[in-house]
Amino acid sequence: FYISDWAKDIMSKPEFTTLSEPIEINLGKAKVKDLGFTEMPTTTELFARIKQVGGDLCPAEVGPHLRLTDKDQPKGEVYWVAMAPITDSGGGPRVFRVDRFVDGRRWLDAHYAFPGDRWRLERELVFCLSK
Repeated sequence: FYISDWAKDIMSKPEFTTLSEPIEINLGKAKVKDLGFTEMPTTTELFARIKQVGGDLCPAEVGPHLRLTDKDQPKGEVYWVAMAPITDSGGGPRVFRVDRFVDGRRWLDAHYAFPGDRWRLERELVFCLSK
C-alpha cells in the first residue's frame, strides 16, 4: 500500500505514539449523518457527538493499523479516523484517512481537521466504542 507524505509527516511527530503491547480495541464506523447531524458539523462538534453517543477518539496508531489490516476495503471507499489531530510540519492539524481508490490502490493519507472545519454528512468515520 501507499503512504502519503502527510501521513508520514504526522507519524514522525512526538504526538504519534504506539503502545508497547497490543490491546484489543472495539471500533465503530458511521457516516456523519448517522450520528444525528442534519447539517455539516465542525470537527469540534463531531468529536463531541462521538463522545455523547458513548464512543471515543481513537489512538492515532489505529490509522496505520487499519491500513495494514483492512485488505478487503471496497474499491472507492474512504474513511477518516476520529482521533486527536496531530500538528503537521506546516502547522495544520491532521487526522488519518484510509483510502481504497477505484483502481484498487490502498492508501494511508492524512487530512486537515481544524476545529472549525465542516464535515460532509456522507463522510464515514471510525471511532472507538466503549467497553
